Amino acid sequence: MQLSLGAALGALSQLSSLALLATAAYLVSRAWEQPPILYLMVAITAVRLFGIGRGALRYAERLVSHDAAFRGLERLRVAVWRKLARLAPAGVPLWRPGDLQARLVDDVDGVGDRWLRGALPLAGAVAVASGAVVLQTALLPAAGAVLALALLAAALAGPALASWSARTALRATRDARGDLTDGVRACLDGREELVAAGTDAVALERALDADRRLRRAHARIAWTAGLGQAAGLAAMAAAVVGALWTGVPAVAAGTLDGVLLAVVALVPLAAFEPVLALPAAAQQTAVAKACGRRLLEVTRTPDPRPDPFEPMEFEPNPLGGPPYIEIKRLAVAWPGAAAPALQGLDLTVQPGEHVAVMGPSGSGKSTLAAALMGFLPYEGCLRFGGIELADYDGDDVRRTVGLCSQDAHVFDTTLAENLRLARPSATDEELARALRWAGLRDWLDGLEEGLQTRLGEHGRTVSGGERGRIALARCLLADREVLVLDEPDAHLDAATAARVLRTAAAALEGKTAIVITHRPLPEGVVDRVVHLSPPSPVG
Repeated sequence: MQLSLGAALGALSQLSSLALLATAAYLVSRAWEQPPILYLMVAITAVRLFGIGRGALRYAERLVSHDAAFRGLERLRVAVWRKLARLAPAGVPLWRPGDLQARLVDDVDGVGDRWLRGALPLAGAVAVASGAVVLQTALLPAAGAVLALALLAAALAGPALASWSARTALRATRDARGDLTDGVRACLDGREELVAAGTDAVALERALDADRRLRRAHARIAWTAGLGQAAGLAAMAAAVVGALWTGVPAVAAGTLDGVLLAVVALVPLAAFEPVLALPAAAQQTAVAKACGRRLLEVTRTPDPRPDPFEPMEFEPNPLGGPPYIEIKRLAVAWPGAAAPALQGLDLTVQPGEHVAVMGPSGSGKSTLAAALMGFLPYEGCLRFGGIELADYDGDDVRRTVGLCSQDAHVFDTTLAENLRLARPSATDEELARALRWAGLRDWLDGLEEGLQTRLGEHGRTVSGGERGRIALARCLLADREVLVLDEPDAHLDAATAARVLRTAAAALEGKTAIVITHRPLPEGVVDRVVHLSPPSPVG
């Protein structure tokens, strides 16, 4: 509705421009005859009315249409982001990071521009062209026919040429845009490693090569858009010449008032103003369709772990506290994998029990963590409080089960804001206590700005061990009933790892903890140890 209102206001603004030019042409010609000024008052007033109305209507059109478009962009971007959140982490690797970022940013913007730069200019062009042909035909039928033919030729030739060029160039820009984003990300994220290895020039050249391919594709689009504009200008010139060609003999024959000849000659200029924008509108429409198809690839991708149509109410432990976890013959596979990454697991975890899951790389430890978080589908039995995990809504599961991942992201903001991701209402005292639980008491005391210390991009100002313990503090602060710790002792020496694990175990007293690790844990950290073996190869 709001976009329709914007289209109507835009058409009225363009019609005001047409009426302004026609009235001004009549006023100048009539004034040349030097009639009494009162004979010109209506035309003078009309010029003022159409001049003010054109600006006011254009402002209203921009206000209404842009507001509607931006609201639509907001809804679309949120919908795509929520879909990506449902796909994460298993479904996201289907796309390259650069390509995924281009879809979320550029493609969403491209779909939004379909209305502002595609549909609205078309509506204005149709309204003005129709009004101009009607006016021209009323003044001089022959000139109206010439104008109609010229407008039809411009409206068909220019957009067709521009649309064809856009479709051919989009095939080149689709891959080049993702390559450029990936190349720039690689240069920025790995700049220190690239310089140290002496391969920074190679990485930069790859990004520049993608940039050159993208610029060549855009140059082809601009070149053919220029041809479309040239075709429109040629048709406009033909319409003006045709108007004079038919108008001058009509004035000589007395069938057209000489004062109206200027109107007949200048109406094509106003009629072609919105028509000349149609090639760009056709290109934008083609771009928007391609962007829409790329977004549909994301939104139509099946969720790795679909939520049930009627999920069970999540009450795994009616008495409060951690749930009873029962696992039997569990088999879990990642999307697109030929074989399960975890197979035949039997495990029972009592409420409040701390269990270590050990095994070599490839034995399915991280896969178990993803399944417990509700990220992956599974076969067999995985029950919380006697109810299958698959019968619960995934978000409800993650309100009870927390994950401390070994590659948890640290954002380029303050230490306090990184921790408050887990609990936005946490006080500074609670943040400091969580850091102490994660073994960062001395580190925090040594920071000049304390909790307001900025951690840098990807946590570059902290070590790998400190980054992992910040992630651990974040999970402890979230206060989940079940916490899955994936390699919490990574990047730590044996003494520090023992201290951190013992402190975390004390902080998790009364809660269920599943500690995933590949090396033995200190005495007293867990109640028992479960060993995993890699799945047997298929065939």
